Amino acid sequence: MADVSDDDTFTFIPAKTRLTPFDRRLRELRELQERHEELSTQPDKERRLAELEYQIREAKKRFEEETRRDGDEGWRRRRDVDSWRAGEGRESRNASRRKVRAKPNENLSHLTAAEKEERKRGQRADRNFVKRREANGASASDIQAELIVRQQQRNSMRQAESEEVNQMMSDPTFGMF
Repeated sequence: MADVSDDDTFTFIPAKTRLTPFDRRLRELRELQERHEELSTQPDKERRLAELEYQIREAKKRFEEETRRDGDEGWRRRRDVDSWRAGEGRESRNASRRKVRAKPNENLSHLTAAEKEERKRGQRADRNFVKRREANGASASDIQAELIVRQQQRNSMRQAESEEVNQMMSDPTFGMF
């Protein structure tokens, strides 16, 4: 008798199929040729056929170039490296290229332009604060501790301001007058 604790459920996870540049060019050429065949049976087609024939000529050139590259081992090796860098190896490669800091820069793409400007002003104020404290002869550890407290205070003030604005905007009579 089988053990009840054994889990016999399997989940099928399909493999991701990545088309090579050769495959993409071949697919492009075949699609254009199919469109050409479909279009050749229709009336009033001369202009569209001429455009399509030009596209087919260009697609054939690109396909021939990929055929030439596909046979070259150097191109294959570079493409494999590029695909690794773009996919699973991206984080490790980026980490190995950093010289000073251990983690990547902060992602600021979610911030609005005004928030980015506010962040820059805060950084500038912090730099000036550190310079003033160094000029006064404070130790590096004291400066770092004071800087952290200063940044926390600034963040709490900004958070309080945003909560105040959100509370004001949630009022149903906001903006009526």
